[in-house]
Amino acid sequence: MIYHVLPDLEPFSAYRGGALAHTVAHLMNLDPSRQVVCISADDTWGFPQSRVHVMPHLDMYGSLRGRRHLPPWITGPIYRQIYKPLVRMVKPGDVVWFHSGPGTGAALQSQLRKRGVKLVYHCHDAIDFYALRLAFHAFTADAYIFVSEYLERYWTAVLPGLKNSYVIHNGASEELFYPPSSGIERNNEPPVVLFVGRLHEQKGVHVLMKAMELLQQRGIVAKCRVVGSAFSGGTKPTPYIEGLLASKPSNVEFIGFRSHSEVADEFRAADILCVPSTWQEPFGKVNVEAMACALPVVATRVGGIPEIAREGGIVLIEPNSAEELADAMAPLLVDRQARLKLATEALEGFRRCFTWRHALAKYEQVLKEL
Repeated sequence: MIYHVLPDLEPFSAYRGGALAHTVAHLMNLDPSRQVVCISADDTWGFPQSRVHVMPHLDMYGSLRGRRHLPPWITGPIYRQIYKPLVRMVKPGDVVWFHSGPGTGAALQSQLRKRGVKLVYHCHDAIDFYALRLAFHAFTADAYIFVSEYLERYWTAVLPGLKNSYVIHNGASEELFYPPSSGIERNNEPPVVLFVGRLHEQKGVHVLMKAMELLQQRGIVAKCRVVGSAFSGGTKPTPYIEGLLASKPSNVEFIGFRSHSEVADEFRAADILCVPSTWQEPFGKVNVEAMACALPVVATRVGGIPEIAREGGIVLIEPNSAEELADAMAPLLVDRQARLKLATEALEGFRRCFTWRHALAKYEQVLKEL
C-alpha cells in the first residue's frame, strides 16, 4: 500500500484542494494501491472512504500562528500525536509518500521505519526558511522526487550531499484536458488570450494587463480572460486584485475562480495561454494542461518552465517585460497558421512526455529501486 501524505492544510477536494491534492487524486485513479492522508476531505473525487484517511487533529494544529517557523523539536511531538492513526495502519512493505512536508516526515520516520515502511519525499516547491531547512536536514527519505530539474538543483545547492534524488515532471489528466472536439484549430474573432492561476503578484497578471494595453495601442484586436482568485475555491479580492480590477484595460475580463473541469473548457475555448510568472515557478503545471488541450503557450523563462518548453508548443520570454510579452503574442494573434503550428507541437509534446501514465511509470521505477 502507498499512503500519500498531503501538506498540513491541504484538503483532499476537487474544488477546494490545491495542485498537490489534484496530483494525488490522479495517481489514485491510475493505481488502486494508493491512498491519501489529509486534514479534511469531501466526496468530490469519488473515492471510497477506505482510501481517504483524515487526521482529525490537523485542523487544530493548522490554526497555530507561526507554526511553519517552529523548529522540529517543537513540531515533532505534535506531529507524532496527530499522525498516530497513520503509524498504526501501515504494514511492512508499505510506502509513505510525503508531499512538501519534510517536518512531518522527520517527526514520523523513526516510528514508520520500525513498522518496516519505506519513505518517499516529493518536493513540489522551492520555499526556503530556517525551520524548513532544519526539517529537511532531519528527514532522511529512501527517495527524493523533484518535479523539475530546476527544483533539484535548488535543493541540492541548499543541502549538499542529498542522495537518491529523481526528477519526475508532473502530468495532466487526459480525461479532463484534451483538444476541442472541432479540432485543434480555433476560429475565435477576436482571438482569446487566457490566464489561469492564483492572482498573486508573482504570477505576473499586472504584466499581462500592460501587454494587452500595448496590443490595443498597436491596433491588434484581442481579448483576454483572467481566470483565478487569490486562493483555491474563490476568495474575496485582495489589495493586489483590487488594483488589477481598477486599472484593467477594456480588452481584459476577470471571471474569477473556476473548477478544474471549467478551466479545461476555458483552455479549449482560448487561442493562446499566457503564463507571465515573475518568480521561479517550481514546475508550472498550467503549461502542461494547456498543451494537453492543444493550446499554444507564451510563458516566461523561469524555474521549471523551460524544461516543459523543450517539448515544443511554448514561446519563452523574459519575465517582467510587458513589451516583450506583447511582442511575443502579437504574431500569434494575427497569424492563425502560426498558432496552429504551435498547437500541434504542444499536443505532441504533451502526449510524448506529460501524461500521468508517463509520470506513474517513472514513480513505479523509483519504487522498484527501493
